Amino acid sequence: MCTLSFVAKANGYLIGMNRDERLTRPLALPPQVTGAGTMEAVYPREDGSGTWIAANALGISFALLNRNAPPTGAAKLRSRGEVIPALLEASSARDAAATMERMDLHGILPFRLIGFFPGEATLAQWNWDTHQLQRFKLPWQARHWFSSGISDELAREVRGLTCSQAWRHRNAGSADWLRGLHASHAPALGSFSVCMHRPDAASVSYTEIIHESTHLTMRYHTGQPCLSRGRFDSEVTLRLPDAAAVAAAS
Repeated sequence: MCTLSFVAKANGYLIGMNRDERLTRPLALPPQVTGAGTMEAVYPREDGSGTWIAANALGISFALLNRNAPPTGAAKLRSRGEVIPALLEASSARDAAATMERMDLHGILPFRLIGFFPGEATLAQWNWDTHQLQRFKLPWQARHWFSSGISDELAREVRGLTCSQAWRHRNAGSADWLRGLHASHAPALGSFSVCMHRPDAASVSYTEIIHESTHLTMRYHTGQPCLSRGRFDSEVTLRLPDAAAVAAAS
């Protein structure tokens, strides 16, 4: 249950992500820098040290959304949160694809994983349904993804309209605009507003990634995005190599 937004910029990108969870679930820990093997990375941590969003020191980011797929009878044996940490040494879309192909996903429930590769100006999406992993290459352009424990299709319809209308605003594509969008209750506060509210679940955090030519900053707010609007609990910055080095690595 999440909403993920991506905005391509001239020298980088913006990402905003609401994490929607049951209110009984423990709060995640704010982002920290970690060594992902030989590569520094930054991400917030779930109870079991997994995550739903992360970025590495080459400026590559990953975000994962649950899929409300038809029941398959598969049992949950492992957390979806372990997928992204296994990818954080990737230096290119090809590296990430090879890692995903080798990864044992048995016992992990359905998900959509998005990879953002600025050195190649490309997006990649992997869909897992407990039996088959599919990969898609997507254009380097603004895009939104939605998931809901009630209905991914309804979330896509209602939140998609909210996002489409938001692009008409004068400041569309800016960081302030992205924060406002992820705090939105349009068309009505509830299960399918971008900032989601239900009696048993809600948007419990907002993560923002700003990639610029020389650095990447991850900002994080614990709590409902409608209560933050630009106020963050933590901010972590990674220095990035120059564009030529990133291109060579990819």
